[in-house]
Amino acid sequence: MLQALPANQWTPGAAAHILNRAAFGGTPKEVADLHAMGMWPAVEWLLTRGEESDLFPAPALEPSLGPAQQMQKDKSLDQAEKDMRRREMQTAAREATRDLRDWWITRMAATPNPVREKAVLFWHGHWATSIQKVKDPFFMLQQNETLRARALGPFGIFARDMTRDPAMIRYLDLNSSKAGHPNENFAREFMELFTLGEGHYTENDIREAARAFTGYRIAPGTGGFRFAPRDHDGGSKSLFGKSGRFSGDEVVDLIVTQPRCAVFIASKLWEFYAGEKPAEPLARKLGGEYRRLGMDTGKFLAVMWTSEEFHSAKVVRRQIKSPVQWLLQTCRFLEVAPPEGPAAANILSQLGQNLFAPPNVKGWDQGRAWISSSTLLLRYNLAGQLVRGDGPAQTPDLSRLLPDGTGEDAACDLLGERFFQSPLPPSLRGKTLAFLRENTSSARSRRDLIHLLMSTPDYQLT
Repeated sequence: MLQALPANQWTPGAAAHILNRAAFGGTPKEVADLHAMGMWPAVEWLLTRGEESDLFPAPALEPSLGPAQQMQKDKSLDQAEKDMRRREMQTAAREATRDLRDWWITRMAATPNPVREKAVLFWHGHWATSIQKVKDPFFMLQQNETLRARALGPFGIFARDMTRDPAMIRYLDLNSSKAGHPNENFAREFMELFTLGEGHYTENDIREAARAFTGYRIAPGTGGFRFAPRDHDGGSKSLFGKSGRFSGDEVVDLIVTQPRCAVFIASKLWEFYAGEKPAEPLARKLGGEYRRLGMDTGKFLAVMWTSEEFHSAKVVRRQIKSPVQWLLQTCRFLEVAPPEGPAAANILSQLGQNLFAPPNVKGWDQGRAWISSSTLLLRYNLAGQLVRGDGPAQTPDLSRLLPDGTGEDAACDLLGERFFQSPLPPSLRGKTLAFLRENTSSARSRRDLIHLLMSTPDYQLT
């Protein structure tokens, strides 16, 4: 079992660490308020916060037939009219995807329940599908809502739902899988990338599981799930040492009850929230904890976030911020909303995290993969735009961040608490003091100082 963090180690720094990793960071007041609750009440509060259902209304989208199906439907059109109709549909899909990204970024930034949205972000990279192949924003929205509904609950139910998810069905070409011609690729990806990890199944397991998922379809018109009995292989199947006329749901249950499934999912959760792949001894310990808790993700995260292992020196402030974490955490520290319109989504795309379009079925690589010489320079430049309030960005209220008349040492303490949740490292504190002594206390100088602090390697870590 994981070791619980001793009560005497529940410090403001520990509270800030949980806010940074479980959500998207917090202001000094939010950190202080969370710390005052006590460790377990604080984590329970984070995991159970509510949200008004109409607070973030989703874009009004409907499933489309797709260009090919639409052209087949409109047989009376000549080629020029078909080309024009295709361009119109592609433009509408791009606009809808833009609205979808803007909606989710706004929700992540402003929701009263950021822990759930952070979990949705994790699962978006785990059950990775892309609008570039799915091509229907309605399906991507539908999947996003499924991720939200299941993000903090039992994994087994979640896994069943995802085999029936229209975006996943289209992305992995399950819609044409039928008896006699099962889609083995779907079964392989489901085991290798979504539930067990490479090497923990046999080729026979893949073939037999693929037979169980035949007949899974997208319902025309509604865009929901439809089961086609005539296309389903209802014969006897044998996998993981068991035999029977297994359905798709029963195969999911067999997979999820494999001991390696808990290890695999718990390890991916650890990597996302703690910032490193766990060594095998820790992976087995995490998997054991996940199984003990019935593979309930919310309960597991509560135990993980309050463990000594999660608060160790090799975890705290050692994770490279993902583009989403960098943008939303920066805005939270500056106490501003993300840039309006498509600007925020464009920033994330430039930094390497294009929402609703992960690079492949494996999702995004984490850690050092987020940083290159070009993206690091871009982060520094974008930090300046956010601090100054350039373009569509809101202008931060400097009187809240660094009040006029603050002494040099007090300014270092305030800046360290807000932007690093800890005292500034000695070298950075020395540079900050030198800047304060050599410059006036004007608004421009304070903005320049904050920009300089955000343009350091230390700020890229959380």
